[in-house]
Amino acid sequence: MTAFRATYSDWKLIKTRGVVQVVMEIPLADADAAYDVLGGMPVHGKERWFGIAALKSTAEEARAAPRQEVPQHSRPDGAKRIDWREVQPAAQAGIRCEDAQFRAFLREEMNYSRADSPRSAADVIREICGVNSRSEFSTDHRKRVLWHQLDSQFQAWLAKERVGA
Repeated sequence: MTAFRATYSDWKLIKTRGVVQVVMEIPLADADAAYDVLGGMPVHGKERWFGIAALKSTAEEARAAPRQEVPQHSRPDGAKRIDWREVQPAAQAGIRCEDAQFRAFLREEMNYSRADSPRSAADVIREICGVNSRSEFSTDHRKRVLWHQLDSQFQAWLAKERVGA
């Protein structure tokens, strides 16, 4: 195999090197194959270039793909359904703290045994992401990326748990 499928999820400006890092997400089931295509771990000082092309059906898949919605209990009564990607990261983190499955993920996968309540989960998020307040996700791109990475890990863990159930 010489290619793999992935979805574009984020980008990060690296000012000191004059480049942009593009973050692509790969389905967990395809991770090993993608790792092989990429040639394993990057080697410092030895760049390896790749071409990236959109799949013809990407636009159709994006329209047809189910969107993750904000849990019902977190929306005001009567509010329309909201795409998770439209929710600010600080609010996403607050919603996740209320989610018992997210707290289980923090305990079981991230080894934070103290994440047994919404308040303690918020403390763990602040520790992992290096913020004093979740509001810093709105002003610090690097910390916002850390939150998105943590949330993506949770979503992958959740998908794996569902498959194993």
